[in-house]
Order: sequence, then structure tokens, then C-alpha cells
Amino acid sequence: MKNYQSTIEGSWIELLKVELTEEQKALLMSTDEADRDAQKELREQIKAEREGQVEEAKATELTTFYQGIKPELKEEHTYQLISADVSEKQEGVFTGILNCRVNGEHKQVRF
Repeated sequence: MKNYQSTIEGSWIELLKVELTEEQKALLMSTDEADRDAQKELREQIKAEREGQVEEAKATELTTFYQGIKPELKEEHTYQLISADVSEKQEGVFTGILNCRVNGEHKQVRF
């Protein structure tokens, strides 16, 4: 199963699984002040490894799907995407959650 995320309409990343070593896990759990810089560096490394590129065809497919689940808006409505988190169970079959604001009110769409 592949996982995708969008926080900007039309822009997608693939969320990749990052395996941590026991040493990396211990570093993240450390409360020692001397480990702060190493923890920050490790978090940045994890973030970089976690975010993969999405092929243009898949990004187009995800955007089309997103447009279909996005709340229907009237002309006077304001809309803000918070996050669309999509899992592809099999080719073209999606599940997940859309978090957004419509007129400042938080909405969730589960699919």
C-alpha cells in the first residue's frame, strides 16, 4: 500500500517508511541536553528520507480524486486545504482523510 499526502492543492508527496536503527531510536528518546543538535539533525534526515517524489501521472490521478472528495463550495465560500492523506489500497482504490476549513470551520472528509 502506498501513502500520499498533500498540504498544497495539486502538490503531492509519497510518504515512505523510514527504518531507524536502535541507536537512532535511543538518540530520539534521549533527554540529554548534549544530544539536542544530533536529534535535530536526525529529524531532518528522517523528514528528507520520508518524502518521496510522485510521478506526474499519479499526481494527476490523486488531484482528480481529491477534486471529487473536496466539499462542494458556493461562490461566497472560502476554502483552505489543511491536509489530504491518501492510501492506495490497490491501483486506483483510495482510502484516507481530508482535513480542510470551509468558511473558517474545520471539516473532515473520510473516504
